[in-house]
Amino acid sequence: MEAMHSEKTGLSRHSDSPAEDSFQQLLLRLSSAAAAGSDSHALIRLFCQATREFFRVSGSYFWELLSADEMVGREASGFLEDRFPGTRVKLSAAHSAVAVDSIISRRTLYLNRLDISKYPLAAQYNSKSIMAAPLVVGGEVIGTAAFIHDSDPDFFNDDLAAKATILAGQLGSLLETMRLSNVSREEQRRAEILAEAAKALHAVPGACAASCKTAWSHCCFDKARITPYVPSQ
Repeated sequence: MEAMHSEKTGLSRHSDSPAEDSFQQLLLRLSSAAAAGSDSHALIRLFCQATREFFRVSGSYFWELLSADEMVGREASGFLEDRFPGTRVKLSAAHSAVAVDSIISRRTLYLNRLDISKYPLAAQYNSKSIMAAPLVVGGEVIGTAAFIHDSDPDFFNDDLAAKATILAGQLGSLLETMRLSNVSREEQRRAEILAEAAKALHAVPGACAASCKTAWSHCCFDKARITPYVPSQ
């Protein structure tokens, strides 16, 4: 069995590697989808589908890191794609898993000629070779993208690992940009609520306005706690 490899710089081209122009098109496709307003789930789903086609692998999978010791499968394309979402794995309990190792090492890893007796998680997906690339945002790992081939035991190489590293980095950046955009919209929504409440307060006359201002002063000490009231049905 081959030793596990990590992605390195100064890589040689593999004769079967996807063309550079199609790789650039894939990067552009993902960026365009994010710019067009896709939500994070749709973007990750597109990532899995597009990378499976680009790498010509049997399956492409996205693991989200829930905590320091647990990851969950979010999206998949290819082999067992319906079974993968919702799969939970404890990092401390995963004795041998390339996806877990990529998260811990924060490096893209691939393993050919997989010994399924030593990698039970990969064995469930009939993997003969596997690669995983972590998503690192602001110095923190938020997940990892995993790719498997179920027939070629020598499928992955340094060139594919380099491309997976770039793709995972792009996905991480796009997801973080979308998260920050959502936070900004939420803050703007809260500011608009406060503005509307202030207008309503100024429109209240007399003694009622005084009592309303007292209540308003208690309410405004932490505007982040103000949310729209939804009456029960």
